[in-house]
Amino acid sequence: MSVKTSAPRTAPATPGGAKKALLASSGVVTVLAVWWLAVAVFGLDANHTLASPLEVAQRLADLLVTPLAGHTLIGHAAVSIARWGVGFGVAAVLGVVVGYVFAWYPLARAVLLPVFEVLRYIAPFAWIPLAILWLQPGLAAQAFVVFVAVFPACVLNAEASVRRIDPALVRAAAVLGGGTHRTLTSVAIPTGAPLTVAGLQIGVGNGWMALMGAELIVGHSGLGFVILSGQQSSDPALIIAGMVAIGVLGAAMGQVLQVATRPFTRWTKGLGAKQ
Repeated sequence: MSVKTSAPRTAPATPGGAKKALLASSGVVTVLAVWWLAVAVFGLDANHTLASPLEVAQRLADLLVTPLAGHTLIGHAAVSIARWGVGFGVAAVLGVVVGYVFAWYPLARAVLLPVFEVLRYIAPFAWIPLAILWLQPGLAAQAFVVFVAVFPACVLNAEASVRRIDPALVRAAAVLGGGTHRTLTSVAIPTGAPLTVAGLQIGVGNGWMALMGAELIVGHSGLGFVILSGQQSSDPALIIAGMVAIGVLGAAMGQVLQVATRPFTRWTKGLGAKQ
């Protein structure tokens, strides 16, 4: 009696560059078409409920040359990026270091982890009143809110990246004469780099969204302030223009981080490929 064996399944082929661009373009066109039809059919622009794609595009073009509260769109974007950059940079460095300490030094983990576990569940927006009291409204206060949003993801992923390494690698390093610190820097950290980078990527989105919320509450400039200005003037085109700028910039920052961290994870390329 013969037994039929099925061929092993392979992962679907990744679309090539041209096909990916075509698929992405079709998605954008579909969204714009549905959006335009909704506005045209239901007359949503007449009662200031929703602006059409053309109105939003015109408002974006206007904002590039006409200042709003002293800044053009590029100026507001630059202010937001500066606030995000300060908060994200400090949180990324400190968070990764703290995560490694938690994973490698049990005493530090036992002392500090309970405090961290309580603080990380406090929403970033809840820190805004204290940030204003401590730092006054401005770059420092809003960068602090970004820090609070980014820090936990960096800590947790950096800790997991070290704690999940194969114990055999640690034992091999010890056999070869590697001390505690040498094993951490030469074995544990490089091996766990992909998971650490994933924490940074999560932090990009968390920090950017927290900043927009802070700018909506206390900002007098920045992309969050652009949206607030649109709400105060009952201008949906301005609100959506700000949202588009926020989304495009956030996606761009995620891509920049992905490219910047690629050298640290290059060794993982092809590990999941079928033999």
